[in-house]
Amino acid sequence: MSSIDPIRALIEEHAALSQLFARHQMALVARSWARAARLLKRYQERLHNRIMLEERFLLPYCVKSHIPGHWQVYVTEHQLLEEILESASRRLAAARRRGITNATLIALLDEEKTAKYALEHHLKQEDMEFSITLGQTLPDEVRKSLVHVLVSTGNDTLA
Repeated sequence: MSSIDPIRALIEEHAALSQLFARHQMALVARSWARAARLLKRYQERLHNRIMLEERFLLPYCVKSHIPGHWQVYVTEHQLLEEILESASRRLAAARRRGITNATLIALLDEEKTAKYALEHHLKQEDMEFSITLGQTLPDEVRKSLVHVLVSTGNDTLA
């Protein structure tokens, strides 16, 4: 268990999240509505789990240790990102009930463009700050607790 680098695992999860969102959008383009909805739901779940890990282990440590960074901004962004994804999920469900026309599909993709940009920007900023700031300074007790949770929850990036 000690050979796992939790910061690297979380950064790799960011890459997996980006790929999952792309798969969701490909399912939309392929008009595979049920698959698109499942992938979006899975994306929401994985992002939520990621946020919970950050807010439970990393962000409190950074704030408590007075480590310079945008830690409070990330908490605010987390809330906003989850709201954006919930809204996208509701819009897709409503569109599926009404029937998805070409115009509806374009509107869905346009609406998701904002979400995708916000998500990618947020993940990129976190990757940079976590790897630079926490890569070597994260205390062993925080690192071990984080690794334990990653392993016990079967984090997809560790498989």
